[in-house]
Amino acid sequence: MSNTAEKLDLAAVARRLTASQVGLRERRRFRRMPIEVNGRMLDPLGREHDCRTADISPGDVRIAAPILPGVGDRVVLYLDGIGRVSGNVARTCGEGEVAIIFDFSAHKRERLAEQLTLAANKSLGVDEPARPVRDGAQTVRLEFETGDAYDGEVLDFSLAGMTVRTQRPPPLIGVWVRVGAVYGRVARLIEGGFAIDFAPQKPAAPPP
Repeated sequence: MSNTAEKLDLAAVARRLTASQVGLRERRRFRRMPIEVNGRMLDPLGREHDCRTADISPGDVRIAAPILPGVGDRVVLYLDGIGRVSGNVARTCGEGEVAIIFDFSAHKRERLAEQLTLAANKSLGVDEPARPVRDGAQTVRLEFETGDAYDGEVLDFSLAGMTVRTQRPPPLIGVWVRVGAVYGRVARLIEGGFAIDFAPQKPAAPPP
């Protein structure tokens, strides 16, 4: 793992995952990011409905809508800041939500990964003016359920989580942490820092 934070780039991940033919099992290797985006859904009958993403990856999306398509239906989504995406409903996800597997090309997935990178950066707050720890590094604000809050240097980033360096004593494993608008748990400790696994949804009692 690099000791210097590179540009947060999910397109490289998408290229690796789509090097071969991508079926359902391969698509599910993408980790969905809890990014909320408003949009419109065009159902198989050509009707439009409001919708909102609950989480999304370069391979699939979970959406909430007042009127939902059925399992197996093909739908088209127009998502704010992302544009047109399409796919088939794979399953229901509780009340008012369905999971949709995208049906577009590997190239389109790479483009979507780049768009999600920008959205994730914005959610994490790293598009703000950097408070440099060293040349080329980026920092994010970390807010813990314990009430502690401080900055950490980004060492590594993906849709699944991130690794940060900090001069503070390490938090306990399992503690909830908020990074910008994204929530996660402390997954493991490293020398001089720790790793965070992003959560697909907010905790019941989010950090302050």
